[in-house]
Amino acid sequence: MSKTDNIKLNMLGLPVIQSLDDFSMHTHISKYTIYQLSNYSDKYYKTYEIFKKSGKERTICQPCKKLKGLQSWILVNILNKIKVSNSCKGLEKNCSTLDNAIPHKGANSILAIDLKDFFTTITSKQVYNIFKTIGYNKLISTIYTNICTYNGILPQGSPCSPKLANLTAWTLDNRIQGYVGKRGITYTRYADDLTFSGLNPAKVVKIIPMIKKIIENECFIINHSKTRIAGAARRKIVTGLVISGDNIGIGKQKYKKLRAKIHHLSFLTEKENTKLLNEVRGWLSYLNSVDKKRLSYAKKYITKLSEKYPDTLVTKLNN
Repeated sequence: MSKTDNIKLNMLGLPVIQSLDDFSMHTHISKYTIYQLSNYSDKYYKTYEIFKKSGKERTICQPCKKLKGLQSWILVNILNKIKVSNSCKGLEKNCSTLDNAIPHKGANSILAIDLKDFFTTITSKQVYNIFKTIGYNKLISTIYTNICTYNGILPQGSPCSPKLANLTAWTLDNRIQGYVGKRGITYTRYADDLTFSGLNPAKVVKIIPMIKKIIENECFIINHSKTRIAGAARRKIVTGLVISGDNIGIGKQKYKKLRAKIHHLSFLTEKENTKLLNEVRGWLSYLNSVDKKRLSYAKKYITKLSEKYPDTLVTKLNN
């Protein structure tokens, strides 16, 4: 490793690791274990399928405890110290869907483009280039890459994958921002969900061919079935949140469904329905991060029901 690389790592606040001995010393993991987890990393995963909302299957690659622990060390001590693009609003600490929606307030037109198989289109070579670019030598970059990838791709299930995906998309974000920014169009990305907005619907539509070209040039794949445009007359939704003028929230329909679930908890017949109780708690936690206004409405409704039906599960929502 050159002095320049060491300076680069120090400037980024990253651990200076030049050899397997250094890596072992920093992680307190034996060289033998690191060697095994790096050279035979594919053997330390358990894979299984889960169903997406669309009904299609998604493969989850779950690393074993030792491998996950090493991945977590890389995430905390290296990857989380590297800044993502300004357009990236998801899969990062202290980021929510609200952060992704706020820049699009007041827009007359919104374009949403979805990337297909976001994690699994990212290759070992791209991951290696990230570690090499920030200043690690060939050996250490290769070890990190082996630890963070599975069968030559970025696995869904590793704690490193979200951050590595965002860092891989850094060039994509900056190329898109460079193109749309000059045209008065706002761009954000939440994981695989790309959102564009502007005051002039015609301008937003006009950027589509070039955006598709940039995406394909950066080796990502567009999920054409999820590309959608919302003009002035249509409801504008950004990563699940409804934008209405300067207001952003879950929208009337979702709030009505939540109220119905809360009301259900006031039934004596639902006294043992802890599944529904936990579901509502999850929704209230979500509201706390994205829609304070409706959270306040929900809390008032819960208080009202608790006073009226004190012997039901709804009272537990006040705790």
